[in-house]
Amino acid sequence: MMIAAEFCPDFFANVALPKQELLEIYRSKISLHHAKADYDYPTIRLPHSFSNLAGLSARIYQTVHDGSLAFLVVVSSRFSDELQENAAERSKTRVDTLP
Repeated sequence: MMIAAEFCPDFFANVALPKQELLEIYRSKISLHHAKADYDYPTIRLPHSFSNLAGLSARIYQTVHDGSLAFLVVVSSRFSDELQENAAERSKTRVDTLP
């Protein structure tokens, strides 16, 4: 899985990446998530350093890489706006829950 670098420039500020080359960032097993009875779907985890992506819109594409099934995850092109909105909302929630 790869996040499109052109939509997330801040994540790669310290790394020079060619836009066409894939960079392996993590290895994980695919697990099952049980949403309700008789309904399971696969879950793929990203490294903790990408936790601020939670809640952002993404498009997932299926492809083949070196003869194996592959997925490309593209975070919304409105990434920076959504990231700032999510951070502001989380901050507000934390302040509202303080004693």
